[in-house]
Amino acid sequence: MTSPARTARTMTADEFLTLHLPDGKAELVRGEIRMTPLAGGPHGRVAANLFRMLDGYVQKHGLGWVFGDRTGYELQRLPHTARGPDASFVRAERLPPGGLRPGFLTFAPDLAAEILSPNERASELEEKLDDYRASGTPLIWVIDPRRRTVRILSDDSPERALHEDEFLDGGTIIPGFSSPVAALFDGVARD
Repeated sequence: MTSPARTARTMTADEFLTLHLPDGKAELVRGEIRMTPLAGGPHGRVAANLFRMLDGYVQKHGLGWVFGDRTGYELQRLPHTARGPDASFVRAERLPPGGLRPGFLTFAPDLAAEILSPNERASELEEKLDDYRASGTPLIWVIDPRRRTVRILSDDSPERALHEDEFLDGGTIIPGFSSPVAALFDGVARD
């Protein structure tokens, strides 16, 4: 006699939020936990540079809030999925009145920035980018510390790549923001 096949239980975002996990970054993707090892120094330095540049500009102009890499977004258009970009931005008009409540943010960011890690596979990155797009994130920056480039995916323009001698801007999402791409890599040695 054959026994019924066992199916893996799907974890919800609320259950995922209360887990105690080892060091590293964890995301919930369609009910499965995805662990990423801790990133190295170049990743952390680029993240700090990006946060400093973005947050200073956004705060000065009252445009919204910038969030760091430990902020989770429960992507409502995708079942049981919580992603945590390396940096993100949410426009002021989309922030919850009265402030943030405990738990994940239950909407997609207006900007999701991902900084490539040496151990990140292309298929994993593309899955993340697809999730952000499917959830309505209008602007995505993919920062590559090794190549010193930024890949920009935007709802209102074709995909493009910027090099160190060019300027990164916030388009219609963060109006007026502009910074040299090279500033992202301040303190990061060349390969």
